[in-house]
Amino acid sequence: MFKTKLRVVFMFFVFVIACGLVANHLTGRVFNFYDPIGEVKRIYKSLSTQNLEPSVTKTAINKSAIKVQGNKTSTDFHFPQADITRCVDTSLGEVKYERNGDIYTWTDSQGVVHFTDEKPNFAVATYDSGFKAPLDYFDLTLNTPKLPSSFNQALRIKLNTVFKVYGQIIGVHALKKVKLNLTVLPTRGSYEVAIKQRGGDPTNTVGMYFHASNSAFIEYRNTQNAMSTAVHEAVHAINKAVLGYTPRWLNEGFAEYFEITKNHMQTGIVEPNNSWTINNKLAKGVFNISRLIGSEESWKQNNTSKLYASSWATIYFLMDSSQGRILLKNIMLAEQESPCNKLQPKQLKNMLHSQFPNFSKVYAQWLKTPFKAHNF
Repeated sequence: MFKTKLRVVFMFFVFVIACGLVANHLTGRVFNFYDPIGEVKRIYKSLSTQNLEPSVTKTAINKSAIKVQGNKTSTDFHFPQADITRCVDTSLGEVKYERNGDIYTWTDSQGVVHFTDEKPNFAVATYDSGFKAPLDYFDLTLNTPKLPSSFNQALRIKLNTVFKVYGQIIGVHALKKVKLNLTVLPTRGSYEVAIKQRGGDPTNTVGMYFHASNSAFIEYRNTQNAMSTAVHEAVHAINKAVLGYTPRWLNEGFAEYFEITKNHMQTGIVEPNNSWTINNKLAKGVFNISRLIGSEESWKQNNTSKLYASSWATIYFLMDSSQGRILLKNIMLAEQESPCNKLQPKQLKNMLHSQFPNFSKVYAQWLKTPFKAHNF
């Protein structure tokens, strides 16, 4: 009988270890062998939750929600797939580049230096600007029933601006080609059906991005609304492919930042998001950076409007100065180095205090001034 009990105990621990190995394979987690029983319980709870929850990780705020002085309110349903699934690279590899032509230069008799992209009919020097133009930013599959082809083209131009800005921040060689699957549904009913079929909850949303299929679905109400939502959801896919898993404030902040993107000839223009501003001034209070960085769990609550506003304001502030962009660059590159893990609040705060020690003071002053458009 004693041997039988030992055999049972032995088989139990073999079973526990087997569960750990299976969990490692299916979820990408590191099994805690120091607490095997507790770990098995946590794995079971996690997998049970995974079966109940849809694989949606980024949900756009409801653009049609009631606005009060330019603010938007929303109920956001967020299921952090990153916590319970194996990290997968959704990019299509490196972006290809080509030289964007030579610039010719000469100095006239008055000592004035001239530059031109057309070679003159006299001896000149060639100036190498070092600029390279990216060729294939993304593979965009856009299903837009009842929308003109001009919508597709306009969206591509705006997404080109997103990549252009990212290249300016982290360097063009840090970019990756992204596959985007965007579907714009013509009615509310068709949108709700599409979201529910994929396990999501369309309540209070007009756009939703799913990690598992790397696809986004958008409800069409008018061209402007559909365009801003399409850009918002596309930025989530871009962030996932280029940076990996990121803190919610960073991910949503960039998505909100690029919503109001315009283009004039070769210039990309990002304007203040009118969901959070009135006459280019902040329309509601926002969290300070320390509170925002530590707010990851707060996104699971129903009222996330202030978190969206705070995330947008923080990104807009960082993009408004060279010091801010350098900090943002370091944050993005740190995320890219470990794409399967989000930077923790302690890491972010250490970077903030060492690289931008007077952030809080400068940010508070900046919030009181009118916001200006950013040109790229």
